[in-house]
Amino acid sequence: MADLPVPDSPIPPSGDPGTLAERVADTDRDRTVTQLRESVVEGRLTLDEFSERVGSALQAKTRGDLLAVMADLPQARQTGESVPEPGTAASKKKRRWYVAVMSGHSTKGRWRISGKTNAVAVMGGCDMDLRQAEIEGPEVEITAVAFWGGIDITVPEGFDVELRGFSFMGGRDLRLRDVPIVPGSPRIVVNGFAVMGGIDVKSRPNRSGKRLAKRAARGELPTEPTADPDPVQLAAVEKEFRSEIPADGTVTILFCDMVDYAGMTERLGDQASREVLREHHRIVRDAIGRHGGREISVQGDGFMVAFGGVARALRCAIDIQRAFLAYVPTVHGEPIAVHIGVHTGDAVEVGDDYLGHTVIVASRLADAAGAGEILVSSLSEQLVQGSGEFTFEGLRETRLKGMARAQMSATLAWAE
Repeated sequence: MADLPVPDSPIPPSGDPGTLAERVADTDRDRTVTQLRESVVEGRLTLDEFSERVGSALQAKTRGDLLAVMADLPQARQTGESVPEPGTAASKKKRRWYVAVMSGHSTKGRWRISGKTNAVAVMGGCDMDLRQAEIEGPEVEITAVAFWGGIDITVPEGFDVELRGFSFMGGRDLRLRDVPIVPGSPRIVVNGFAVMGGIDVKSRPNRSGKRLAKRAARGELPTEPTADPDPVQLAAVEKEFRSEIPADGTVTILFCDMVDYAGMTERLGDQASREVLREHHRIVRDAIGRHGGREISVQGDGFMVAFGGVARALRCAIDIQRAFLAYVPTVHGEPIAVHIGVHTGDAVEVGDDYLGHTVIVASRLADAAGAGEILVSSLSEQLVQGSGEFTFEGLRETRLKGMARAQMSATLAWAE
């Protein structure tokens, strides 16, 4: 994969307000992406952090925005020092092996993966999560062999992934989210050989990275790329971020689904309807980011999002509905309407997912909501009742699909 162009002049590290407010060009954004990619190769950023920061860099409007993205990284290299290409001495690393024989092997969190990696499962299972891995080189090649076993490989959303190989009385599955490729991201190649076994390669959304850039933009971290942030301060940022949404315990779940997406596909055709779906995803994700939600899963036109507080979830739901009300369709598109369900309760985090009765109720509330409606469980409504911030209408019993007892719920008013 070719490197992005690196202009001759680095981004000025000056903290002068006039310089920070200066508008940046595409070449400045491309240079920042290249510097982020170098940080991945050096092991300073995980894939998860890289993809998040690239998104911030590509949306940057001023030099201050770009400096915020690079706040906790060393000063960028000057020209003449490029990312090592495959085959150079820097990329020739020892081949690593991950083996499970009649047992299980799991590799998650922050770990290092070289250009050549082998995973073997014999009557066992291997689980490899690359989202927080440190990449050594611009491309990773994983040879996965499953014999009467299974290998699961999770990659960051928006990365270029290729699945090769063959299956004999087994199966190979590549499931990637329909999102644009992250510019400058390392390429991941999986050579999968499944013999009476299975190999599953899937992408999952990222949930870290932007928090440091946002902190720096608010002046809570150094804005010069040469500065070394206080490790105690960074640890506090990380702890606060992780504590916003508990792993186990009370959590607020929001489900958001498009209205009549199947009918829209039939009316517009596959290509035009997919463009509408991309706009839908963009609008919902923008709102999730603004209100501190955590995207748990996306199934077609439906989002499942977790929040550490009810008020955040309700603000996000209102933001989503207002954004779609203001949305102007493209020439071949249609207006977008969504229905949203919100419920609060105990849930258990399994991997990157939440399970339990709370999730089911939130999902069923979304199904029961009408077009443009935010249907909130009575429990969630009661938790914010004293704030005076929200207005609810029509408290009622709602019959939920597959559930014996009706759920008391209310409609959240969102019109301005």
